Amino acid sequence: MAASPDLVRKVIDANIAVHSKLAAQYEACEPHFRPENVAKVERRIASLVAATKAQSALDLGCGTGFMVQILKKLVSHITGVDVTSAMLDRVDRSGTARMDLVQHDTGTYPVEPGAFQLVTAYSFLHHLCDLAPTLGTAARALGPGGKFYADLEPNYYFWEVINRLERGGAYHPLVQREIEAVTFKDEEIEERFGVSRDTFNHAEFGKDIAGGFKQEELQRLLREAGFSQVEFYYHWFLGEGFMINREGAPREERFRHAEIVNESLQSALPASRNLFKYLGFVATK
Repeated sequence: MAASPDLVRKVIDANIAVHSKLAAQYEACEPHFRPENVAKVERRIASLVAATKAQSALDLGCGTGFMVQILKKLVSHITGVDVTSAMLDRVDRSGTARMDLVQHDTGTYPVEPGAFQLVTAYSFLHHLCDLAPTLGTAARALGPGGKFYADLEPNYYFWEVINRLERGGAYHPLVQREIEAVTFKDEEIEERFGVSRDTFNHAEFGKDIAGGFKQEELQRLLREAGFSQVEFYYHWFLGEGFMINREGAPREERFRHAEIVNESLQSALPASRNLFKYLGFVATK
């Protein structure tokens, strides 16, 4: 069921309030700007550009330009859309790619049908209370065979498990850290930035109010929007950060051990999906 106009407006206003406050520190606060993650996303985008022969890309919820900085090395024209002017102001516009940055709600953005071969939305969909309008924008933007890539979205099955755990329980530190990050992030943001918990939770609607995304529901919505096929993947298993950052072992060994665990858990999907914090997908028009 579609969200009410009042709720849509409240969530948009919450996002503007939160991200206007966080804009200056955003790239330092968000782990997806770490070099190893950037390299991983660059590889995926390069493969999608090659598959679609994309010369232009639309980035929905572009923020300070995480995807823009990757895309501008690979395509000649990028359109970035975001509701928060303070975030758009921080996008690095250098380089040879033509860049159009638009302050607009992604669900009502008047995209030219079939104008793009690639649409991206990185760590963005959970900021919406109603996905269907933005998924519709992505579908309209693409021609036949075009690709829509979204990633770093909260996995419902992980959020469900962590939210059931008791704060201060007798758990391993890696579990305690996830409880704080998943269930009580609003307290940290209120303390550090003076943003009320209610405002932050509405800005993170898909995480803090909806409790994450189910693959089955996303697949249904993407099909209804007009996508012909969807490939889902899960990543960042519980304890991965603890494993790769632990002291006392060479970096290469830590990452190799993490990859072994990841491969084992990937082979156990869907039974293991509650152990992965995030999901992503590539949908084909």
